[in-house]
Amino acid sequence: MKLKGILDFSLGNFPCLRGFAPMGVLQDISEPDKNIQRIPRDERLKEIGDYLKKGEFLFFPEVILCVTLNDTDLDTQDVALFLEDVKQGKARPVTRFANGVRISSVVSKSRKKDDIRAVSFFQTGTLQFDEPKEKEKKIFSRIDGNHRLAASREAVVRERATPFCIVLCRNATEFRRFSSALFHNINYKQVPLPKEHNLRLILDDPDLFPDDKLREDPSFGWSYYQARKLHNLLDLELLPNLSPLIEAEPRSFLVDQFSYLRAEGILNDNENAVKRFKEALAKANALFDERPELKDTRNLGLLAALLRYLLKSPPAVASFVRWILENHLHYISNSSARDLIQIFDQVLESRKRTVFVSMPLGKPKADDHYAIIQRVCKEVSDAHNLKPALKVERVDWFHDGTSYEINDKIIEMMSDCGLLIGNLTYCNPNVYNEIGFVMGKARAEGKEVANIHCRFDLLPTAS
Repeated sequence: MKLKGILDFSLGNFPCLRGFAPMGVLQDISEPDKNIQRIPRDERLKEIGDYLKKGEFLFFPEVILCVTLNDTDLDTQDVALFLEDVKQGKARPVTRFANGVRISSVVSKSRKKDDIRAVSFFQTGTLQFDEPKEKEKKIFSRIDGNHRLAASREAVVRERATPFCIVLCRNATEFRRFSSALFHNINYKQVPLPKEHNLRLILDDPDLFPDDKLREDPSFGWSYYQARKLHNLLDLELLPNLSPLIEAEPRSFLVDQFSYLRAEGILNDNENAVKRFKEALAKANALFDERPELKDTRNLGLLAALLRYLLKSPPAVASFVRWILENHLHYISNSSARDLIQIFDQVLESRKRTVFVSMPLGKPKADDHYAIIQRVCKEVSDAHNLKPALKVERVDWFHDGTSYEINDKIIEMMSDCGLLIGNLTYCNPNVYNEIGFVMGKARAEGKEVANIHCRFDLLPTAS
């Protein structure tokens, strides 16, 4: 196999061969260094693959590969002579190096005084090597561009002319050091363009990027279009509680939220999604007024999780807010919305195993009934190996080390429990009220409610 390109020293330092080759060839002849490369995420690979197949604005910088001319840790004379000739601009016949690599070069002189070249000559190099077998270790190591090369093996992508730079290392030590150092410099020392600045260029210029372009081009998509529409409608003065969280980077926040909620299937690719999300922002702002402690947070992940529950599971919102405040999570400066949601969903799942008993207090028979419910729940848990086990609660036995209004605690426990059992033995008005609360709450949430025929003529009874 042959690769051709310009042969020279980059910035007077490392010798490189720069040129173009089909992406499929670069895929087949190289592999990532497992010691330094990340394992590409499937969703990221899909995103890049779609971009490579369809993106109108398709462009990437060079794929950077690395190869050693000598497998030992020492310098050799043949490598030193070759590099000196390259530096002096001397043409080279085919010269053999380690791993079957063969390099030759042709030198062209620059004769014009106004030639805009950094040097008075340039070299065209030809790098030859044996085609690698399927399971054979590749001689070229990927330094930058691994995600691009791993994203798609479809024919339309493999045929695309792709810029490459192959760094020629003198020996195995330089190969190892260069691979690690350059990977570090590329991935950690560069200063990326801030996302908000980048999105401002795209979302704020409908002439350059019309709405249909944002919707249809895989480089952008519906999330960008929806973010543009809402950004144009958004008045942060009407959201004073949320403004401190999103005013610095509103476009980034909107694109991230629409992308996440669309991926979760909560919002769809339509105009109504913009309306729904705007309404959720207003409800979240109102919640901050109801629970002023939330105003202390600067955690975008917390806000994103709250918006997700407002849109997908409104009945869980009150429990989520209580959980956040009781565990002081609103003081965390930064956290992942996905992590908060995953943890709280597990909390909700465990609460479904809670049986709240609504009962008259201070009545011996009611206490006996409660003990029977406890015993039966334990037997069910043991028989079915439930983890967590069923947990039986009554409000007067609940202790969490805090002070609270008993009515508030009853409502909270009823809202979070998986089953309410009401003891109507003494026709206690509070028990009827609590049963009615749960039935009404279930109906409001669109759940089926059993047709319960209870005696509601609350006559005095003997204790």
